[in-house]
Amino acid sequence: PFSFIGVVLGFYIMNEPLGLMAVIGTIGLTGIVVNDSLILVDFIDKGRETGLSRQEAILRAGRLRLRPVILTSVTTIFGLLPLAFGLFGLSSFLTPVAVAIVWGLTFATALTLLLVPSIYAIIDDVVNMPGRVRAWWSGRGDRDGDEAGEATQQ
Repeated sequence: PFSFIGVVLGFYIMNEPLGLMAVIGTIGLTGIVVNDSLILVDFIDKGRETGLSRQEAILRAGRLRLRPVILTSVTTIFGLLPLAFGLFGLSSFLTPVAVAIVWGLTFATALTLLLVPSIYAIIDDVVNMPGRVRAWWSGRGDRDGDEAGEATQQ
């Protein structure tokens, strides 16, 4: 989903038709984007296993995995730019593949670095919500019971 915006926008700006080769490029792009996301999430999970809090693990992963994610994306983008723009007489048959990867990866990299840690935190909150609600409710129930007991005695 992160890269699809870039793919559609790229084909619109480059005035390229969407076809089978564009779909093949989008499938290849998906593999690259998923790899970037997995690198980030795996590093967050390993940080939490070592005892870091969620926020510390997310910040550490963002700081230490920024360079590998950026380098993977930038080298792929710049490597495919000549093919995407049809420079140097390269095959126009493969241009849609390159356009899909270049534009999709440009958008997906920025969104991956910003949204994946945020979505990780949101999902972690949702998964752990029942336990927090139970803890809150049991603490509140004890207080309400004490207050109700005191009110009936007075």
